[in-house]
Amino acid sequence: MTPYHSHKFHVHRSFFGAIALVFVGLLVACQSAPGIPTPNPPTPTLAPAETPTPETPTPAPDAPITLTLWLPTLFMPQQGNAAYNVMEHQLAAFSQSPDGVPTRIEVKQDRGPGGLLDLLRTASPVAPSVLPDIIALDSSDLETAARAGLIQPLDTLVPADMINDHFPFAHDLVTINGETFGLIYSADLEHLITVGSDTPPANWIDLLSTKQRYVFAPHDGSKNVSDAVLVHYLSSAGTFVDDLGNPLIKPAVLESLLDDYQTAQQQGNLPANFLELSGPDDAWTTWRATRNGYGEIQATRYLSVAAQLPDPQVAAAPGLLRPAPAIGRGWALAIVTRDPRRQAAASRLLQQLLSPQNNGEWTQAAGVLPGRQGALTTWDQSRPYTSFIRDQLLRARAAPPNAVATVIQPALRKAVDDVLSGRATPSEAAQTAATAVNGGKK
Repeated sequence: MTPYHSHKFHVHRSFFGAIALVFVGLLVACQSAPGIPTPNPPTPTLAPAETPTPETPTPAPDAPITLTLWLPTLFMPQQGNAAYNVMEHQLAAFSQSPDGVPTRIEVKQDRGPGGLLDLLRTASPVAPSVLPDIIALDSSDLETAARAGLIQPLDTLVPADMINDHFPFAHDLVTINGETFGLIYSADLEHLITVGSDTPPANWIDLLSTKQRYVFAPHDGSKNVSDAVLVHYLSSAGTFVDDLGNPLIKPAVLESLLDDYQTAQQQGNLPANFLELSGPDDAWTTWRATRNGYGEIQATRYLSVAAQLPDPQVAAAPGLLRPAPAIGRGWALAIVTRDPRRQAAASRLLQQLLSPQNNGEWTQAAGVLPGRQGALTTWDQSRPYTSFIRDQLLRARAAPPNAVATVIQPALRKAVDDVLSGRATPSEAAQTAATAVNGGKK
């Protein structure tokens, strides 16, 4: 790779990822396709998915290093805007620092086939030389990659204060079996928005007494229930797991929540198209059409539209008795390389990008939330929203682990749909969900 020139980092857009995926596919096909004569064919020995083949040998100590980063489109927006310029400046500064090295960015699809996790998982056993040194993954994919052995624990690679400075939910997102596998670079959560002087409701009793409309999505576009429903359930003394960490639904808690939903539907607190809303984007579009009542909005959306709204007000989502803690999600940077020398350089780069000043600058430019408390201290402290979002980040709960989410979220979604479609009473739907998730447990 050409060395770093003129303070620019190398950016390879997503077509590189497609080429890499084709290359890996051809390599695997050539190893397994029948009827194709190959002189002295090797006998490939593929390691299990959870133990990727080690990378190429460590280069000589004086060999130059260029770190490769795989980033999503989220991290690398259109060239020339504020977030891009900030990242370009930070990578250039790293390359020119005494302990720095050049960097090369390869932008991949965020998720799905040909996306970051898919390419990482596909290339690891058969083409480790194309793997990055650092990868960005959302928290769900980070857990999958960590459990498959595709990324490295960071506890001995980065200073402890970087890990300990995470907001509690962010720390939980990157901790798998007691080890830290990533550093949250970009976070998000949902909260209420309204316009005017009305005080947003603190709980469902207040909401149902106001007769105001509350717009949130009941599901996320798939078979899963939305974060808004998870928040309402948790605020009602619900829990996702039992004492052993197994998925758990409390039927009495869920029945109470479903009763509230049914009452809200009957008296017009929910929009007429409520069951058609799929994710926070749909909720935002529906609320924005009239700006009446309260809408559930992602913090990242609020940061991009607040200046366009007349007198916007924000608040935590209503809970059973008091404002509910949000569900926090995020994107993390993780180290892929097993080479000690490249790991050391990758660690130095993470420390630079995730320093409070640098991450604070980039998150403001990108319109996202930081995962580190120190980064938020660099935001404008005179803005009321900074104080509000700090409280939300401190109180937020981590999204449930994959093994839990895949069990409870479909059950909760079915319960909500059945009650609001008139197919079941709150009691019936709650018992059905609890049986599906808990089995014989209470």
